[in-house]
Amino acid sequence: MRLLDLFCGAGGAAMGYHRAGFTEIVGVDIKRQPRYPFKFVLGDALEYVLEHGQEFDAIHASPPCQLYSIVANHSRASGTKYPDLVADTWWSCMALECPWVIENVPHAPLDITLMLCGSMFDPPMNIRRHRIFESNVVLEPPTWGCRHRLMGPRFELYEHYKKRLSSTVRVNGGYTKGADEAMGIDWMTHYELTQAVPPAYTEFIGRQLMKVLSGGENRDSLGGQGRGL
Repeated sequence: MRLLDLFCGAGGAAMGYHRAGFTEIVGVDIKRQPRYPFKFVLGDALEYVLEHGQEFDAIHASPPCQLYSIVANHSRASGTKYPDLVADTWWSCMALECPWVIENVPHAPLDITLMLCGSMFDPPMNIRRHRIFESNVVLEPPTWGCRHRLMGPRFELYEHYKKRLSSTVRVNGGYTKGADEAMGIDWMTHYELTQAVPPAYTEFIGRQLMKVLSGGENRDSLGGQGRGL
């Protein structure tokens, strides 16, 4: 199965899809990504999907998130301008008939199909990083919801998770020692880690996409949900 990874960065999302069973992955980014672990194309992601999107079995896109990220509030207030590519990415994906997934931070203007957090996995990941996903296929959530709030007064009910959750690594906005291990990423630099999607997230999604592509469950009307941005 072939997957196109738009705005690929250093390949956190791509690695998850690879683990889910995608055998050929092509990443596209306007900045050079020397540590991207699969085939890399230097170029404009939206131009590339327009020309080559139909050649792939599935599309993943992670357009720049800084315009919507809480972490970038100070930079925006200081006058830093960030690109708004979410809507253009959505329309580019809508033009295709294959399964697609768009990822971003919680305040981005996506119609949320799924939200993932490290604490939703079993066992929970030692990381706080919420990401939202919109897709033209139905994506089922993990069995657990977000469990970070369990660190409050009722946390004693979940004592067996205390050791992991009480030492969660915060990666957003900076590097914390142990973030590479917590993210499940051992090939990125400090800055690349702050931008990355944990591979566990896209492995979880990728396994569902593989079922869709094999004619199994979770298939919705491919081509989009019929709403605009």
